[in-house]
Amino acid sequence: MTANRSDHYTKKLASFAASLRFEDIPGSVIEHAKVCLLDTVGCGLFGSTLPWSRILVDSLMEFERDGMCTVWGRPLKMSPAAATLANGTMVHAFELDDLHKRSIVHPGSVVATPALAIAQYLSAVSGKRFLAAMIAGYEVAARVGMSVGAAHLVQGWHPTGTHGTLGAAAAAGSLLGLDENQMQHALGIAGSQSAGLMASQFSSMVKRFHAGRAAQSGVYAALLARRGFTGITELFESEYGGYCTTFSPRHDLEKLTAGLGEKWETAEVGFKPYSTNGSCHTTIDALLSLRAKCGLTAEQVEAITVFTSTATKEHVGWHYEPDSVTTAQMNLSYIAAVTLTDGDAFVDQFTEERIRDPKLVALAERVRVIADPENDAKGDAHRHSIRIEVKLRDGRILTDSRQSAKGSSAYPLTREEIETKFARLSAKVLPDKRVRELRQIVYGVDALGNVGDLAKALV
Repeated sequence: MTANRSDHYTKKLASFAASLRFEDIPGSVIEHAKVCLLDTVGCGLFGSTLPWSRILVDSLMEFERDGMCTVWGRPLKMSPAAATLANGTMVHAFELDDLHKRSIVHPGSVVATPALAIAQYLSAVSGKRFLAAMIAGYEVAARVGMSVGAAHLVQGWHPTGTHGTLGAAAAAGSLLGLDENQMQHALGIAGSQSAGLMASQFSSMVKRFHAGRAAQSGVYAALLARRGFTGITELFESEYGGYCTTFSPRHDLEKLTAGLGEKWETAEVGFKPYSTNGSCHTTIDALLSLRAKCGLTAEQVEAITVFTSTATKEHVGWHYEPDSVTTAQMNLSYIAAVTLTDGDAFVDQFTEERIRDPKLVALAERVRVIADPENDAKGDAHRHSIRIEVKLRDGRILTDSRQSAKGSSAYPLTREEIETKFARLSAKVLPDKRVRELRQIVYGVDALGNVGDLAKALV
């Protein structure tokens, strides 16, 4: 759509982020944000154990030998920008972090990490201020993603890497006390740093890095804006070289501000029960259901066909080659094969050995993903909808269909399921007692006089 410059979408979004206070936010949204924080912390602690995270931290330590900000899961401190880069990467390190479905953004990795680093930098930030900043970042990232929709992903961009810069700038800017004008410049600086190519999902570690880099870029944007550095003041409205026109062939600027402060996108954030790309979760749910109801086994299967949206087909429906763990986590054929074989799609299904198992590779060859025009006609909200047909060797065909995945806002995980996931992931780094203590700190974060107490618990 053509921008009406009198609408000032960038300014309105900046004003919201700069002025949001804890008291402005409904209690239910605050509680959901704390669950988001718990999930994010668990993902980051587990991520700190992974090889790509170790490479990044070791590289940063070559010139980051002192600082005031915690590196999660490690006995190290760095500058705010470096710690944010490390922690954001670790949260997104194994496809486990929270997901706002309609924006295709994993907000915890790009928002909670800069917020906590800036809070440590300022040294006396209350839990209430921290949560308000975090929610400001979640709202901004989600709305920016919604404005360009799934067309942005189909174009080849990684939404967490692009939109995440805006959420990070909003969160960091909120804590730094930016006024409306400074926040508008912070968003304009952040938008110019937005990056992340989806070809990274094919045999590389760099996809994990996109989240950390987006989070770090938001920190730089807010710090620069605080000192008077200027950015693109009409970031979203600009027709030439603007954010929306450049990043997507289709966009709707109204989604940037519609219902702002009344309709809370933070409450729509869901949680992953599987360590895979979110576009694969409806297929996992369907296959697990067929296993439970029909006793379906991998040995019975001749072929599996998944009918889904063009966005999902392009994103995860390509031919599987066992190149890397990243490849396997982003590929629907492998994920279908391992889910049917193991009855799960969590961390143990994505080891270097498992992703090359000849039986799984052979079964993945018998999985087809087909773009369904009827699905596309339903719009972006139905991007994850699937219809699945499993043809058995005896000639029978089993079917299932899913509109939303387990863990989404439409089919949410229980608090107990989220806490179990958190405990499983955190236990890779912390003893059981520390895991329980950390959970209590997160749930009581709004009562903390200094949110640095949370950061200390992550060492």
